[in-house]
Amino acid sequence: METLESRRILIVAHKTVATPGLVETIRQRTEEGPCTFTLLIPDSCDSVVSAWTLRYARRMLSRSVGAPIGGIVAEGDDAFAGIMQAVREGEYDEIMISLLPDPDSRWVLEDLPGRAESLGVPVTVVQPQTAHA
Repeated sequence: METLESRRILIVAHKTVATPGLVETIRQRTEEGPCTFTLLIPDSCDSVVSAWTLRYARRMLSRSVGAPIGGIVAEGDDAFAGIMQAVREGEYDEIMISLLPDPDSRWVLEDLPGRAESLGVPVTVVQPQTAHA
């Protein structure tokens, strides 16, 4: 009997952790096969708020998709630095970046998805109303 290896997915989100598009994309991954998820709250300047957001988001996502969600809070104001550190310290098969719908959002203007692709891990971008790889 063949066993499927669990896909390790790093979810990068902050203000978009509760969006239906992100929850649905995570749910789709769980339907494709076993997955382990880690939620990264990057560019955190207020550690108390970020820790609360991480606790709440992990519980909400875990209940919504029926899978446990690990968590990381990256301090500082550079989301890419947080992603680099997470990738350096863990092994991931995919980076899922949840963006705000605003084309002028900081992560869009900084080309966070393009920069994350430079790390050699496949990136999936999730935006409200759209999800594409």
